[in-house]
Amino acid sequence: MEANQLLLTGTLAQLEALRYTPAGVPLIECRIRHESKQIEANSERMVQVEIPAIAIGEMARKVSQLNLAQPLRVTGFLAQKSQKSQQIVLHICSLENI
Repeated sequence: MEANQLLLTGTLAQLEALRYTPAGVPLIECRIRHESKQIEANSERMVQVEIPAIAIGEMARKVSQLNLAQPLRVTGFLAQKSQKSQQIVLHICSLENI
């Protein structure tokens, strides 16, 4: 198996309503905003990015309890939004309030 793991700190920028799949599994979509200074080619660079994310199952319930602008640290993996969409989405596997 190849590596596909992302660790991201940021704030909750957008939170959709908790919904359920046809099989009854909870699911929630959100966006995480990240800002930091990174070193690239020996120069400091300001980085700002907003990442679409999704949580499924018990993690969806946990995400649904968060407040906008909530600082957090998430880990997960990247995947296409759907078979028909090339948009990248972060699937949240763990979450920590910071």
